[in-house]
Amino acid sequence: MLNKTYIYIVLIFILVGCSSSDGNSTSELDSSTVLKSSQTVELMPSNWYVRLVVEDMVRALKSESAQLGELEDINATQKHALKSVTPFDGTYLDVVFHDPVGVAPGEYKADFHTFQESREARWQFTVKTDDANAEIVLYWRGLYILTPYVDEQCRLRYKEYKSMTNPLLRQMKLVDTLTTEELPVIDEGLVQKYLFSMDGMNERTFEWVVTNEEVNITSSSSRRSDSRSPLFIQDLTTRKAEALQQKSERFDLHKPPMFLENR
Repeated sequence: MLNKTYIYIVLIFILVGCSSSDGNSTSELDSSTVLKSSQTVELMPSNWYVRLVVEDMVRALKSESAQLGELEDINATQKHALKSVTPFDGTYLDVVFHDPVGVAPGEYKADFHTFQESREARWQFTVKTDDANAEIVLYWRGLYILTPYVDEQCRLRYKEYKSMTNPLLRQMKLVDTLTTEELPVIDEGLVQKYLFSMDGMNERTFEWVVTNEEVNITSSSSRRSDSRSPLFIQDLTTRKAEALQQKSERFDLHKPPMFLENR
């Protein structure tokens, strides 16, 4: 606690000095520098993020750019909100945050909350795709722990390192808002994957929840996906073959082109 307090005092001192010199102190996430943790006992972080990943393995589509996390910054959402770009063609798979609090309405690729100790935190995000019948695998990358520092231009930045053993991970869970099913994000040190169907919809909504205690979900889920499982590989191979067959039937070069008359 003494070391953490000392770091914050130094940062405050530097920031005051920077603001008095140029009046334009800014904050920016810096993922170019990745550090390794030297701590033997990891502390619960107050600056962190994860990346959400979705895959449609039948169509070989993947999205892994959405970020959620917490920062010790009262303007965390406003400073780090990143607008989502509308797909250019009819084929897409994406994860977005709808209308984060504190920013203009719209779809965003990043949603950072202001860290509040001992408070449960929730992020609602949407998986969207053009294929309403797609089978999607949802998982995550991280946990990326951030350490604040001030650069030579008096900008607040963050160095990061990845930790798969931080105790915060054991307090996180994924919630399928359609089925109300819950899944711990990590189990025995392994990232849990969630396999779900779009069920005839182009959008499915989920929640990422950080609780105040360790997640204790003991019931096994039929929707959990293990890419090493023979059954999963067999199912994926079958669905890929079906998709290729459907594609070949639509584009049969031996058949003359068909034109639909305007009616």
